[in-house]
Amino acid sequence: MSIEVTMRHSDVRIEALKEYAEKRMGILKEKFPKVTKVSVVIDVDAKKHMYMAEVVANRLGETAVGAKEFSPSGKSVIDAAAARAERQLLKMRVKARKGVVRRERAASVKN
Repeated sequence: MSIEVTMRHSDVRIEALKEYAEKRMGILKEKFPKVTKVSVVIDVDAKKHMYMAEVVANRLGETAVGAKEFSPSGKSVIDAAAARAERQLLKMRVKARKGVVRRERAASVKN
């Protein structure tokens, strides 16, 4: 799984924040092995003193998740966006498994 972290509108590149985002998205790799790519965009609004994090996860060639969060703290915005992405991926996993069970039941011959 590849993890891409991008910082926008920031004069100073915050390496600690990038490393934290990579570490947090690594948890997605452990929980969801079918996720192939995760892109994290961290945007800093200096006037409002707010951070925005957007997480886009690709699962088996399709865009699975898009989560966007706002917060005054950099780490908390990454945590919130990652938690939302995890919930959405879990929901997709449950739906996919239910579809497999339905297809298996429909394919079985009942006498």
